[in-house]
Amino acid sequence: MTQALAGRSRRAGALTALLIFLAALGACSHVARLGPSHWHWPWRHAPAPPEPAVSELLAEFPAGASAAPLGQSWNRNNLRVALTALSGEGDFSLRPLPGHAWPIRLEFLVQPGSFAHLEIRGDERVILSVPATGEATVLAVPLGIYSAQTGLLRLHFGP
Repeated sequence: MTQALAGRSRRAGALTALLIFLAALGACSHVARLGPSHWHWPWRHAPAPPEPAVSELLAEFPAGASAAPLGQSWNRNNLRVALTALSGEGDFSLRPLPGHAWPIRLEFLVQPGSFAHLEIRGDERVILSVPATGEATVLAVPLGIYSAQTGLLRLHFGP
């Protein structure tokens, strides 16, 4: 009979320990919600804040064409120009603002399906293909297309 009581006592102790552990774990899950915003579980991090908008390049559209807003931001040492507002076919040019120089690297954020190709003419010419479907894509401009002495880049987007 003492063995039966000892077995039940061990099971009851293990069950009590398990319940205490689960209660503590449940209580800890609410600490991140109740405490300062920098508390988090080790596997959950807040998303990185978006890059602040900058103005390094001047976009010039031909007369009669609607001037779409082209957002600019730094992505490390790459200047990212958002072309997500453009669709169909058209031309525009980019030049550094007075007092600014060309960035070391340049990339364009495009919306797939809005146009098929992006032609860039500077010191050299390159045609970049835009995917037909998917999420917004970044197209990096290869080195050598423009240099510090380049006056302006002419861009054509379309089929």
